[in-house]
Amino acid sequence: MNIRLAATQPCNVSSITLSITSSIKTSMAASICAIFFLMLTGCTNQSMYRPASHSGYGYQETTISDERYRVHFKARGDNRIKAMDFALLRAAELTHRQGFDWFIVVSRDTLIDRENASPRSSISARSGHTTTRSCGLLGCTTQSKPSTQMGIGLSFGDSNREIESILEIKMGRGVRPEQIDSYEARDIIDNLYRNYELDR
Repeated sequence: MNIRLAATQPCNVSSITLSITSSIKTSMAASICAIFFLMLTGCTNQSMYRPASHSGYGYQETTISDERYRVHFKARGDNRIKAMDFALLRAAELTHRQGFDWFIVVSRDTLIDRENASPRSSISARSGHTTTRSCGLLGCTTQSKPSTQMGIGLSFGDSNREIESILEIKMGRGVRPEQIDSYEARDIIDNLYRNYELDR
């Protein structure tokens, strides 16, 4: 079995192509694809959640007052939920680092530089023959065996797009207020690190 995995960058993946050449069944090909998908998803999450670089991708914050901050998270693609979660995670980390217990989201906004697009996938297969030639003392022999080439393509949004989630938060200590947009910092940190399989 010959498996080839091609990606533009090791951890910043916008499009993946998996090619499998052999006479294996479709179910085995799908299982292998799922394994690579899970591995690359974890790798992508880890590379996305980081301090903002010169390009602006990642998280950053601005101090408004001792208890109020504005948190930005910017990434390539158009995954609105992930961008909002990572902005929320940074707000929780900042709250905990400043010695507070909880925070309230005073305002939030999510910006996408172009229209939304749905993830795309494709599966293709074609049959053919694999020819092998071997030579020995008595001459050469040629063998031809049927083979199947299967291609599975996965697209993780459009890497040319940019999405940014912006939160303005107010921090506090003690008992958390009972309102919709209030969060315990420690709960958010534990849950989102686990959900996105991020390294601490």
